[in-house]
Amino acid sequence: MNTYFNEITNKPTPHENGKILYKIPFGPYTGNGDVGIIFDDDEKGFFIHISKCDFWKFVPGAHKDGGIKTVGNIRFNNIDLSEYNVRQYFDRGVFECRFTDVEMQIFVAPENKIYIELKAPDNGKFPELDIEMPDTCGSRNFTFNDMGLKWCLRKFDGKEVERESAVTVCSRRLDTSRSDGYKTVRYCISVVSNFDDKEYVSLGIDLVSHCDYDKDRLKTEKKWKNFFSQSKVTLPDKEIEKRYNASLYLLACSMGNKEFPPGLFGNFVTDDYFPWAGDYHLNYNYEAPYYCVFSANHPELFDGYMAPVNEMIVKGNTFAKLFNCKGIAFPVSFGPKALDLYTQKDCKEHGILFLGQKSHAAYTAIIPIMHWFSTYDKKFAKENYYDFIVGVADFWQDYLVKEKGRYVIKNDAVHEIPYYRGEKFNYFTHKGQIEAVNGIFSLGAVRLLFKAVIDMSKELDKNTDKISEWQEILDNMSDFPTCIKKGKRCFRYSKKGLRWRDDNSVIIQHIYPASQVGLSSDKKTLKIAKNTYFIDDRRLDDNGSNSYLPAGARIGIDPAYIMEGIRQNIKEFGLPNMLFRHHGGGIEHLTMIPSTINEMLMQSHENVIRLFPCWDKKEDASFDNLRADGAFLVSSELKNGEITSLKIKSLKGRNCSVESDMISRIQIADSGKKVRFTKEGNIITFNTKPDTEYVLI
Repeated sequence: MNTYFNEITNKPTPHENGKILYKIPFGPYTGNGDVGIIFDDDEKGFFIHISKCDFWKFVPGAHKDGGIKTVGNIRFNNIDLSEYNVRQYFDRGVFECRFTDVEMQIFVAPENKIYIELKAPDNGKFPELDIEMPDTCGSRNFTFNDMGLKWCLRKFDGKEVERESAVTVCSRRLDTSRSDGYKTVRYCISVVSNFDDKEYVSLGIDLVSHCDYDKDRLKTEKKWKNFFSQSKVTLPDKEIEKRYNASLYLLACSMGNKEFPPGLFGNFVTDDYFPWAGDYHLNYNYEAPYYCVFSANHPELFDGYMAPVNEMIVKGNTFAKLFNCKGIAFPVSFGPKALDLYTQKDCKEHGILFLGQKSHAAYTAIIPIMHWFSTYDKKFAKENYYDFIVGVADFWQDYLVKEKGRYVIKNDAVHEIPYYRGEKFNYFTHKGQIEAVNGIFSLGAVRLLFKAVIDMSKELDKNTDKISEWQEILDNMSDFPTCIKKGKRCFRYSKKGLRWRDDNSVIIQHIYPASQVGLSSDKKTLKIAKNTYFIDDRRLDDNGSNSYLPAGARIGIDPAYIMEGIRQNIKEFGLPNMLFRHHGGGIEHLTMIPSTINEMLMQSHENVIRLFPCWDKKEDASFDNLRADGAFLVSSELKNGEITSLKIKSLKGRNCSVESDMISRIQIADSGKKVRFTKEGNIITFNTKPDTEYVLI
């Protein structure tokens, strides 16, 4: 089975019993990291949505008409969809389609060019295409035809908006050929915004005027071949393996614009009215798509993550002052270029959508912290996120309260509070959340934050005068709260306030993604973690399966239980186009399968590489170049219940520790030279050199 391939043989429909299921598109979807295209049809026939990561309406304020907007559509005529076949080739980035008697090849090239090849009977009813632009939400649209080119412009400007946004779609018919009663026509369509270039119209025209279908197809195929060569997993369940590859592909389809990373719905926005304005939601939604990118050895997908975060730092300093603190605090959401999608005057917290939570910036920090530990890229950290991490640490250093020698978090809701209810808001209904003490996620995120800022500062030789203060905080953070639930001790949502909820997975997010409980934890803590995990089965959680399932691997839950959860998600929520129909957002659940599988095959967050730590040893599996903390690339195979190979490439020359009872020899791959190692229990440790691969036998 080719697990880089998917075939859709029925026309997808987002309807069930006459009702629209949700805004997640059901049609085939692809993109190049900035431009996305989505197949669809309506009463007029077949069309393709065009979406772009940087096309937003910059209107401030929550619950207004600002947010990410659709670009437009490519409309086709004379295409009969009664026979429907779309073949998605993830490792080529190409779709090959057949609609009754029409064949189509389509791909999105790296330079924001959509290429389409149509082949159909030369009988006078050959399909034609046109560009449509919606005029909703007050956009101004223009269309021009000149010298065989058609270009359409959609823009939001005027006094209402903070900044102008505009996009042009330019189409050109390339060439025509005929053979055996069939005609083949090729098109190039460029999609360029004013954020790509000030002369965006001229650039769009130039792209289609000097294009080459065949060269750009080869360039596209090479891009995706290189992408999938960076890592690989081989699993006994080929449907899960296919979903693993498809999820990485679809994440990469929306993670390519370094100034405009994907919001809730990536670049598959099909109209102007997507929920929550398609914003950057910080209490898990914005972060979740990145959970898997480092372990899957795709740190390049992180490149745009910090752009909107850093653009918000000045406002974050202002928000911190609202709580009488230094540093950085964030509301629950915002947009690119520091777009205000959080102001609502009747909010009880300064008219800002904090929703009672102080953890948003700490949650945001988890992803650059993952980048740091998995890459130790000092230059990148210094230029992109070190100042942000220090700013968030400054806030918490001020916000924490020391009582009886332990640091306590007060008035920080573990769940959102509907503070936007204005005059109808009842304080006493939410008193437990408002006055909460030691919410469990914040405790985990703050511990991770101080661990990371200490490590970064030592490595970068910056703020060394603060390290002892940060260490004192880390050493004296409050313990995770617990309670008795169904006769078993488990974690509690907060020490004071909310005790438990049966409808969310926040209760395990200090385990994952905050990395505060794992296989190195003491037996008592692991027991509490496992009790918590089973008391409320959240494998099918609409918001939290992307953290619940990998958390299970982190604490060594029965792998059959976790794999069953993955299969249930595919059955319940998996769409033919390889997206998932969950409630919380569009792209966040694409991380669910890769992050879970990677944690089952290899773990390293406790500075020890563990091989197949949560895997059924009766099932053969292998992986190539999964990335471990410490900047190592790890490849290994499990066959007939034994680990038959292990290679580790050191990227930065750091000390490497591996849990294993089987290793008796380590040698450099190129030279065969033996390498000394020490062994303590079942942990072996050895020194490495940068860019050197080691074979462990």
